[in-house]
Amino acid sequence: MLAVTVLPITPQEPSGPVIHYIPFLVDAPSFVLNVIMFVPFGVLVPLHRPGADAYRKILGLAVAASAAIEVTQLVLGLAGGSRRTVDVNDLIANVTGALIGLAVLRLAVPHEVHRRAFARKRQWPRPPG
Repeated sequence: MLAVTVLPITPQEPSGPVIHYIPFLVDAPSFVLNVIMFVPFGVLVPLHRPGADAYRKILGLAVAASAAIEVTQLVLGLAGGSRRTVDVNDLIANVTGALIGLAVLRLAVPHEVHRRAFARKRQWPRPPG
């Protein structure tokens, strides 16, 4: 994800970052690719952190992760190291993708089975001695 959203960092003319702040004024391919990029987030985060399997939790985590990416792009743009755009539509698309990812997980693994499986703590055998 880092390679797609932030890299490469190359010195640019100090023209400042390009900021798009009007929601839903975006080309469809860009929006769809941002949605697809965050679908794994919505699947993998709940598998890694069982407490994050609610839509509200994923929503908050996806907003935080996407905002972190956008802020990084803004800072790099201000520092003259990137030509990336800072776009509210990326934030919307990323959050949508994460929510779709959680929906896919819920369809693939029923919620109760998924919660029970990850609620048990794994007991590792203690080494002798």
